[in-house]
Amino acid sequence: MGEKKLCYGCMEMKPEAERVCQFCGHAEDAPYDLNYMAPGTVLNERYAIGIKLGHNSEGATYIGYNKSIGCKVLIREYMPQGLCVRVRGKATISVNPNQVVQYKALMAEFTELNKALAQMRNLSHINPTLDLFAANNTTYAVYEYLEGIKLVDFLKDNAGELTWRQVSAMFPPFFTTLSLMHNSGVVHRAISPDTVYVTEKGELRLCGFSISTVRTVHTELPCEIFHGYAAPEQYNPTARQGTWTDVYGICAVLYRILTGCKPTDAPSRMENDNLCAPHEMNPSVPRNVSQVIMRGMSLFSEDRIQTVTELVTQLFEHTEDAIPVPPPVRSHVNQPQRQRNVTQRRVPEEEPRRRHNDYDDYDVDGRESVIDRIKIPIIIGVLLTCVLLVVAIVAASHLNMGPFSGNNSSRPIETTSSFAETMDNIVTEAPSETETETTIQADSNMPDLIGKDFETKKAQFESDGWIFLEATYEFSDEFKAGQIMDQSVKPGEPFASGDTIQVVVSKGPASVEIPDYKGKTLKQYEAELDALGLSEFYVTEAVTNYDYENGEVIELNKEVGDKFDLTGTETLKIYYASNPETEPPTTTTAAPTTPAPTTEPPTQAPTDPPATDPPATEPPATDPPAPAE
Repeated sequence: MGEKKLCYGCMEMKPEAERVCQFCGHAEDAPYDLNYMAPGTVLNERYAIGIKLGHNSEGATYIGYNKSIGCKVLIREYMPQGLCVRVRGKATISVNPNQVVQYKALMAEFTELNKALAQMRNLSHINPTLDLFAANNTTYAVYEYLEGIKLVDFLKDNAGELTWRQVSAMFPPFFTTLSLMHNSGVVHRAISPDTVYVTEKGELRLCGFSISTVRTVHTELPCEIFHGYAAPEQYNPTARQGTWTDVYGICAVLYRILTGCKPTDAPSRMENDNLCAPHEMNPSVPRNVSQVIMRGMSLFSEDRIQTVTELVTQLFEHTEDAIPVPPPVRSHVNQPQRQRNVTQRRVPEEEPRRRHNDYDDYDVDGRESVIDRIKIPIIIGVLLTCVLLVVAIVAASHLNMGPFSGNNSSRPIETTSSFAETMDNIVTEAPSETETETTIQADSNMPDLIGKDFETKKAQFESDGWIFLEATYEFSDEFKAGQIMDQSVKPGEPFASGDTIQVVVSKGPASVEIPDYKGKTLKQYEAELDALGLSEFYVTEAVTNYDYENGEVIELNKEVGDKFDLTGTETLKIYYASNPETEPPTTTTAAPTTPAPTTEPPTQAPTDPPATDPPATEPPATDPPAPAE
């Protein structure tokens, strides 16, 4: 490269003497997250890794440089959160022993997804996979480096919204790509203004592909959901997903573009659907386009437009009569309408809808219809039958006939007792009915929390409002500190969403071995003790000792290698050097457990040394030192 070298912030060539890049401002010595690959790492002998651009629970995305052809690329590393860790100081990934099967299964899904994307390189409106290889105990996917801005930023530069004329000119090629992508069996599940880019040519490009586990709540990995654009089935781990899931996403994007407002998220709409139609918020939106967008955002997938091809066909129909009317059973334009329509029956398309009036019971020529002539006798007959039935029952009860025979005095007691038992059964079985009801709901089966990190799961579940975790802590030699050891509701058992689940969290082993302190600063040693769970069991004390550098640990009140009991009241005391900046004084105070240092000779002999123990190198106490000539 001569006198130039790569900047790992933007992968542009910069003068070797410059520490800070003139293009992106990245400094060579800038710190990086040790959980991810170090800038400068070379993969597959051809890709240089730059800084991390982003990550989710599936893995991380880095800017990279293809040294073979000299161009920038994007590199995606499979590194599922909670299933593996980075080996410190290396690019290698270490998989948690108890989660190898899950790690491999999700990696297979990651690989298959990118293989499918690699076969779609001829599609110009997605960012396909250029290379796929395994290394460092994981898999890497290489994508073309995308020059452009996110759609959300593009909208900010265009007054926050676009007209339907602009949309109809920009989106058709993008719709075609989506349709071809679906035909190849790939569903994106995250179409949003944050995953759609606008290139310098004004073309749309879809990015942000991830495995389905990341795009669905309450699965093995923490989800990355784009609220407002995610379909309702993505909030339900057992619901079917498909092309209709992406239809919801693209219609939500169109809603945002045409109205300037982000749609209400699906869970909120399920509780109270007050989402206004686009033409109600922006009258310039064609009514038929508005109706199609609302159909594409139907909360029930079976009522939704199923494919992008069908969506495009309906969007570009210019007559409102051609737009199919949503079925009246599940209307989601507003909540009152939905509640009112639940009780209505579906009217077959061939059945004409007429408004009832006073002339509906007559033929066209004004004569009384056949139904009107016979309905009065029928009503009278039904009433007479009911009266006779009541009379017969009353007569039978007085004559002790049939099922009412027996002792009349005991009959009310038996009836009352039976009624009480029935009421008791209703109250007692109510929880069972609730449990049966929740097992039908997709988020009502308890996941396996054993071995999972408590804080991670607590934050994940409570942000969704699905499960609230309440912890008690116990020592354990089997589980690491912070891992869940037991749960009150066993894996797979039904529960009501929003319940508080009791879990037992490990505090780590009851005793730990005191690590060696030699050559370590106080800060380094404290970090090591904190990692062992000793953060509440040690104190520090500064002493003056010029044999040690400032901040260096001098001694402990316990022996290195001893077992420290975390269940007792022991305290580990750490002595560290804190020396004044001036020259050392005539005498030096060392740690209480260390004898006074003898390496620093006194500046003058003591005037009154002990007579019983004179220093070997000093003259006798009776002979003071002669003054200097």
